[in-house]
Amino acid sequence: MGYTSDMKRFLTVLAVLIMSGAGCSGIPSIVPAPQPKPVACTMEAKLCPDGSAVGRTGPNCEFAACPTPAPSPVPTPSPVGTSCAGPNDVRCGKGYQCIQDCGPPVVRADALPPPYHCQTDAFASKPRMCPICLASNTLIATPEGDVKVTDLKVGMSVWSPDALGDKTAQTIIRLSRTPVPSTHKVVHLVLSDARQVWVSPDHPIISGNPVVTLQAGDAYDGAKVVSAELVPYWDTATYDLLPSGDTGAYWADGIPLGSTLRQAR
Repeated sequence: MGYTSDMKRFLTVLAVLIMSGAGCSGIPSIVPAPQPKPVACTMEAKLCPDGSAVGRTGPNCEFAACPTPAPSPVPTPSPVGTSCAGPNDVRCGKGYQCIQDCGPPVVRADALPPPYHCQTDAFASKPRMCPICLASNTLIATPEGDVKVTDLKVGMSVWSPDALGDKTAQTIIRLSRTPVPSTHKVVHLVLSDARQVWVSPDHPIISGNPVVTLQAGDAYDGAKVVSAELVPYWDTATYDLLPSGDTGAYWADGIPLGSTLRQAR
């Protein structure tokens, strides 16, 4: 059987395709595109400022971002220590009071009164034991007899112990009068020989220690302490004096005491 020219042409093209490697089936093969391999990140964790932890992620295995912290509220500043005008000043705010300072260590008659500052209610409710001297009924020993502390004058003579404890006549070189708050308390010091005095807790005894450190049974000036109790003070001011001489001490109601004014000489 013979072939026509068109058939011969078809057979020739078919032979060429087979010889060119189109595949055994005679259909061109399709090669799939390469697929990316999955990334395996190390099992590590980073601690964030808020206490949470983040792991590695993403194509580059970088740590995930930490949570963004919420902005902290700005605290309201405390008014403690802020100057104020007096007990009726409400500028200190709720939970605070305007109270008067004690002053250093004693306020003299010619000094300005201590200023006022804001303090917490808790602080303002407690009695403040300022180092502010003798009760107004105290009698001071002088060569002319006992004189009430409120009647003393600069230049007057008083008995004062010297460095050996001997009684010497010295001249008053300084006096003070200190206003006190209504909450002020004094130590009622009672000795075994019936001597007693009322004096602010931080007032110095002969050794320089505050009188509030004395306890029942302690020896003092040839006697024993019977009691040293805090009691409410009945007046609006306390008093002190400074004699000349080595010690600056004096006898108050027969009991030797130091002076708060000695450090101000």
